[in-house]
Amino acid sequence: MRPLVLVCFFMTCLFHAKSQDSFPAITFSGNVRVRGEIDMRDFDQSTPPNTFTLLRARLGMEARPVEFVKIFLQVQDSRVFGQEKDPSGSFNTLAHTQNVDLHQGYFEIQRVFLDALSVRIGRQEISYGNERMIGSVGWNNVGRSFDGIVLKYGVPDMTIDAFAATLAEVQSYPSSSTPASVRSQEDRGADLVGLYASRGGTVETYEAYIFHHQDRNQSVPGSSDIKRTTMGARVAGVESGVDYEVEAAYQAGWIRGRSLSAYLLAVAGGYRTGGNGVQRTAVGCDVLSGKPSGATNERSFDPVFHTGHKFYGFMDYFVAIPAQTQGAGLIDLYGRLTAGLSQNLKGDIWVHHFLTHEGLSVNPPAAPQRTLGQEVDCVVQYRYNTAVTFELGTSAFFPGIILRERFGGASTGVWAYLAAAVSF
Repeated sequence: MRPLVLVCFFMTCLFHAKSQDSFPAITFSGNVRVRGEIDMRDFDQSTPPNTFTLLRARLGMEARPVEFVKIFLQVQDSRVFGQEKDPSGSFNTLAHTQNVDLHQGYFEIQRVFLDALSVRIGRQEISYGNERMIGSVGWNNVGRSFDGIVLKYGVPDMTIDAFAATLAEVQSYPSSSTPASVRSQEDRGADLVGLYASRGGTVETYEAYIFHHQDRNQSVPGSSDIKRTTMGARVAGVESGVDYEVEAAYQAGWIRGRSLSAYLLAVAGGYRTGGNGVQRTAVGCDVLSGKPSGATNERSFDPVFHTGHKFYGFMDYFVAIPAQTQGAGLIDLYGRLTAGLSQNLKGDIWVHHFLTHEGLSVNPPAAPQRTLGQEVDCVVQYRYNTAVTFELGTSAFFPGIILRERFGGASTGVWAYLAAAVSF
């Protein structure tokens, strides 16, 4: 199916080239990003580093056949250099298309019955707020998109979204209509539905949301694996150079037969000076609750659809929470400094101190431990022109006793990358 997606996409483009009068409002967009990485995140500097080169190429087409109607198609190829193989296992770029896929493909109709109401249906990126709960994960070499529908009600200073997405469809679509092929089956798929509201302007923003995630697979017979409702609110603003952000969320429901009660609290504040030199300094704290030892219910907060790379260190030790903290939750105390080195050159430094929310038993100490370690991230970005951007990043992680025990190494973890992106 993936080659067919690509062929149909470019046939559409070719048809447009021959029929300018029929489709006068068509625009194209694209992005190619190459990122080389040096990876020594195993806390063992006696071993050589792993090196990779990642490529992501996207080509999008937006068509507006009539007023208030939009179609958007975006194909994507995502790969690691040298890992393309044909069915025999040999490197062969002539017979391999598994990396090509439809990243986004949707239509949007505005002013549906009401001037303020629009609907978007199809495969699409969905991001809300600062992406602490739901994000498109742009850093990832693939990125996240959802198959679903979004209803948006928007008036000045306020928007309300209602959305529903199919996360997993385990039933096979029948190839023919026979009694055997169309017989009713128990639905073991997964869905995400929710409401998101935002109000505010350039000075202050208020957000509120409620999401429900259900996975009807039954690891525990008779009970869906996940019935989880997340509700929360966020306030962010800036005044006289001082910016602030507060977000709180609560999760309730059932996880594989166990009742769920978990929370997240995030607080951050910064001071902006503007101009070159130090432009902003900030401090903050994120708390994601964990499960105490011996607890029978589930208390670990799970921001499963978030863009964790933005928040919990660029080395990505803690993007799959609660698994990467063994269900003990996470506390992230951090500081950030942003400097304008020139008009087109910017630098950022983050310093994180990571703890588990609940203690973990590790050996040799018998007492529960909480220290995960400290991470320092440095990123320099250079905007060559309006289309080309270069970015250099380097990170170091100083493991605490929990990670030293888990990875079996005590050396400083190191990771670095160099990326170039061209967009139009």
